[in-house]
Amino acid sequence: MKEYFLKNYKTFLAIFFSFFFVYFIAPIFLTPGKLSGIISGAKKLFTLQFSPNNSITDQFGNNNSFNLPTVEPTQIIPTVSNQFVVTTSPTNGLYPTRFITQTPTLTAVPIPTKVPKPTKPPDVFQIDPALARPGKTTDEVFTIASQKTCVPKEILKGIAYIESGSFFDVVPPKYFSLYNSANWWTSQFLTEEKRACGGYDFDNGSGIVPPDSKYAGHNCHSDGSTGATSYIMGPMQANGSEQSKFGSKVGSLLGVKNVDRRVILDAIMIVGLITKQNIQPATCTNWSGHDIVKAACGYYGSCGIADGTYYCATFCRNYKKFGGKGSCDAASFGDNCWK
Repeated sequence: MKEYFLKNYKTFLAIFFSFFFVYFIAPIFLTPGKLSGIISGAKKLFTLQFSPNNSITDQFGNNNSFNLPTVEPTQIIPTVSNQFVVTTSPTNGLYPTRFITQTPTLTAVPIPTKVPKPTKPPDVFQIDPALARPGKTTDEVFTIASQKTCVPKEILKGIAYIESGSFFDVVPPKYFSLYNSANWWTSQFLTEEKRACGGYDFDNGSGIVPPDSKYAGHNCHSDGSTGATSYIMGPMQANGSEQSKFGSKVGSLLGVKNVDRRVILDAIMIVGLITKQNIQPATCTNWSGHDIVKAACGYYGSCGIADGTYYCATFCRNYKKFGGKGSCDAASFGDNCWK
């Protein structure tokens, strides 16, 4: 301990004389106000607490000719190394600065939205509503005809797919709407002879388009052959006398005039009324197996056994394909439709 004191005696003497000066010598020459200012300035000097407007001359009088520099706020500036200078709020005039390292957040540049292409207008003919019949699809027209004639839809479709083959499967929608409107055979939308033939606007026997049509006189038989006039036309292959007999009733049920067997719905309605007259069903559904076969036989005139067409057999296959639930046994029925 003695050696430590002797080694640091100068330090202890300095501390002793400092306290002695402050508490015994200084009070003799300094006023209490100046002494207090010296002590306050010493505290601020050691704690670095300066106000923005205080300088050393303010603390100790105006005898000193120098001022401490004021540090200006530092802006946030990105550097090459992704460092940012960050400042904190000033404390008594000082703006302490620190550095942090972070990756800057980049705002994604908005990608221009592609201008949408204009929607292609539907490929349809603008049919006059006064001429259009109800139903825009195959299922719709057969449903309407079934409800109005009291004949099961599957029976009507079974007959139709024999009379016009795949017509209802292949006709384009816009032509379906055209063929289901009155006077379509003179329409401005009918621009080709083959479209007249495609809608069954020709006599089945002769193959010739009738005089009231836009393409009158054109032969629709693919082989160019011709034959006797049969007056059978339209997708259900109804003849002129059948149209004359049931046309007014069809017009009454649909609320239209100028019924024609070349119009899709008109043709199906004519066959529906013929079938209803032949069967005289007790209900509009749940027909017996006998009546189901009789509907096809009665429209064709026989079951086609003798002539080898086997009309009823083909009909029964169609009937089942379209969801018919009743029994349809053409083989046991025979050729006599009226037994």
